[in-house]
Amino acid sequence: MSEDWQASVPPEVEEAAQRRRVWRGPWRSLVFPLLVVAAIAAAIWWLGYRPDSGSSAGDVRYGPVELPTALLAPGMEVSPKAGGLAPDFLLETLDGGEIRLSDLRGKGVIVNLWATWCGSCRKEMPQFVATYDGNQEEGLEIIAVNVQESRSIIRPFVEDFGIDFPVALDRRGTVSDEYRITGLPMTYFIDRDGVVREVFQGPFLERLQDAQVQGAMEEDELTRRIEEILE
Repeated sequence: MSEDWQASVPPEVEEAAQRRRVWRGPWRSLVFPLLVVAAIAAAIWWLGYRPDSGSSAGDVRYGPVELPTALLAPGMEVSPKAGGLAPDFLLETLDGGEIRLSDLRGKGVIVNLWATWCGSCRKEMPQFVATYDGNQEEGLEIIAVNVQESRSIIRPFVEDFGIDFPVALDRRGTVSDEYRITGLPMTYFIDRDGVVREVFQGPFLERLQDAQVQGAMEEDELTRRIEEILE
């Protein structure tokens, strides 16, 4: 009976079944792996080159950027250490704008890296606000660089303290890496020529029952540093 059934199978049907058996092996062993590799490559390309909120309107990625050649002083190193030219950066601001450090050349600049969870950052912030209000007309600029926090967390903090200077968003922490921070808060005093005059770790100014807390910056020292970068 089986012989009669096999004899009744049309030749074209049996040839099609044979072709399926022949091509199933090569498909799985060659073509399928190639498709997987192509899909992975496409995913890598998409993640590496797709536009995202990490880029400026001019398609420059937020974070550290090259200092313009015209601002490079002969024989000087670009470094976050005292005596070096402050590394340039471009960051989005809390209000939706952008700020680039090198655009402030000619002003004395205080770059403060901070976060809302940092207790010392909270204690020092009123002093930044007072310092800015008292020296802005003399050419002082302050950039409060928030390290890796969301707008929803930052905004209430800024409103509570009445911060009226630029708040920049270091979302990926690349600027804090470039500036080699060892803790928060970290403050950099940069003069009108873009040179880092002082680096200070710890609270900008902190008082407890009219006594200076150990490690806090003395008020006259703060005044001296501001005068240096505004010379």
